[in-house]
Amino acid sequence: MMRPIGEKDDGSRFKGVRMRKWVAEVRQPNSRGRIWLGSYKTVEEAARAYDDAVFCLRGNSAKLNFPENPPDIADAGDLTTAQIKEAAFRHAGRVSEKEAT
Repeated sequence: MMRPIGEKDDGSRFKGVRMRKWVAEVRQPNSRGRIWLGSYKTVEEAARAYDDAVFCLRGNSAKLNFPENPPDIADAGDLTTAQIKEAAFRHAGRVSEKEAT
């Protein structure tokens, strides 16, 4: 859901997102570590990147920001940290492009 023009959004309605040019990160399971997912143009892109990464880490038990549009990733549990970051970046942009058309 896009916010109305002129309405400020601090990102607090999405998990794993904070405002600093809309950045996203996700906690690694059973660890205090985090995976940095990068900066995004919109809060929605950052939230979708988080969804993709958390899905890679936790599978179907992940709590997504957009449960109606889960990531489509086969063998997500076998990905390295670098592959998770790349998949998150692709998912954020792919969905954003789809919404723009």
